[in-house]
Amino acid sequence: MEPLKINKADDEFHVEGFPDAVKVIRLDGHKAKRLADLALHKSDLAFAMDCLEGINQISADQPILREGLWRSAIVHLMKCYGRNDSRFSLDVKSVLKSDLDGKGVFKFFRNLRDMHLVHDSNAYAQCLPGAILNKEGIDHKIAKIICMGFQSQTLDQTAFGNLHLLISRSMEWVVQKFDALCEDLTRELESVPYRDLIKRDSVTYSPPKLEEIDKRRAYL
Repeated sequence: MEPLKINKADDEFHVEGFPDAVKVIRLDGHKAKRLADLALHKSDLAFAMDCLEGINQISADQPILREGLWRSAIVHLMKCYGRNDSRFSLDVKSVLKSDLDGKGVFKFFRNLRDMHLVHDSNAYAQCLPGAILNKEGIDHKIAKIICMGFQSQTLDQTAFGNLHLLISRSMEWVVQKFDALCEDLTRELESVPYRDLIKRDSVTYSPPKLEEIDKRRAYL
């Protein structure tokens, strides 16, 4: 799954590094859909890892930036495992298999994402309302109404290492499945006569419109 340099000319794509190529043909069907899903998972996991490793590039006196990268890394990892109607979700039982400790760590980050970072449900964020009471004899008994907010810090060396391992294990699984599926599709296409392959539609891309923001994408 190496990065490719792609150009577009005359409504068709040209991938550099393949001097004998004449066309990028479109793949359809269940296997093509799964391949695309795996590629999207790989993109999210790579982004999560970049966010996580970016924390080390930011000094401790910028806690908001560090926390922002930390939360983004968690959200993009869990995005691959969450319920999704547009692409298949990764299954922690398949990725981590018999690793009980790993599954426990995964459960922690899933709950952190679901009940704290994205939805405010648990005690990791608290706000305590109160009133500052003046001493007796002052004209105003109440000096001020206040709210004291508390946010639990979850970014430490242990949590960092655990998240790094989860992202890495997830990426290994995705890349393995992607590469195996590429080999399978290659064998199938090699068995098709060239005259049939050249007639296939080219890969095309249509940028999303504003009104599509609340609609599920259609693919294959």
